[in-house]
Amino acid sequence: MVNRTFFEKTVANLRETFQLPGISVCLTDSSGDDFITASGFREMNQGTLLDPYDHQRVGSITKVLISTLILKLQEDGLLSLEQSVESILPGTLKNGSLISVRQLLQHRSGLKDYLWMDIAGTKCIEHAVSSLQDLFPPQSLVRLISNHDLEFEPGTKFKYSNTGYILLGMILEKCTGEKLEHIVHHRIIQPLQLERTYFPAANSVTPPFVAGHSKATPDLTDISDDITEITNLNVSIMWTAGALISNTAEIQTFMKALFSSTLLSQESLEQMLNFHETDHPNQFYGLGLYRYTFESGMQAYGHQGGVHGYESVTLYFPDKQIFMTVIVNQMPVGVVSLAYQLFREVFKE
Repeated sequence: MVNRTFFEKTVANLRETFQLPGISVCLTDSSGDDFITASGFREMNQGTLLDPYDHQRVGSITKVLISTLILKLQEDGLLSLEQSVESILPGTLKNGSLISVRQLLQHRSGLKDYLWMDIAGTKCIEHAVSSLQDLFPPQSLVRLISNHDLEFEPGTKFKYSNTGYILLGMILEKCTGEKLEHIVHHRIIQPLQLERTYFPAANSVTPPFVAGHSKATPDLTDISDDITEITNLNVSIMWTAGALISNTAEIQTFMKALFSSTLLSQESLEQMLNFHETDHPNQFYGLGLYRYTFESGMQAYGHQGGVHGYESVTLYFPDKQIFMTVIVNQMPVGVVSLAYQLFREVFKE
């Protein structure tokens, strides 16, 4: 049984220890009770208190939703995970006939990651903060790598590639004939009655929003001594690889629905949980989900997210039947380790 006062105090202490502008947490214990809190501020220099239901960017947690939607289309008979990219998006990739939808979901496609490719001498990822007025259609992002050789034979290795999830977004639109924001709304947001989750079509965040804070350089490859406040990002750069906006409580609502087979059949969920080795010894990857193994041997399913100004993670601990989602409005902070530290302190593990 979680002591609410102790939980809230522990979250506040973590914020102070790590000197974070703000941290939002939703914890669901094994009885199904939710514990939702926030500590800190929306903007570091303005002193407005953070509300746990405020809008925040959740980065690559987006990929769990995209994977879920692809599996829903397979259940509806609109595609098969064994189909090639070429069979759905002809002419998009030089090696599209060699890569399956399943391999895109698993990061086992061999495709280079478009985020680290150059656009006019600047890494694509930098344009998320420097080119707010420009539109980068998904086809233009894929073209950055489309004629490059594969880094390995599809299916033989793991290498995290955001390109795969941009292609999955294109596949969702092609197979449904709908815009991605409409697909997310009709198939996930509306059925789960999520009121503050949306797939953005514009670069600004809808109020009430939390500003991001970054110690990273614009290309995310180095750390600066200065903290830069970030509110708007070019969402077309991230699209289905990481543009979702939500909060901890609503991400957790989604995760609980996913693991209770409300969104997908048990068979589809089992496919998501068919994990393979990654390039990290304590992390395995399925279809849009990681399996994390912590130093205690405790395991959790979920996904982390990192985008300019924000870090997030959502976790389900199956042995304890506990869910936890954490969003910090600063990056980098090492949010997976931070979340597990919170878990240990609250449950005295």
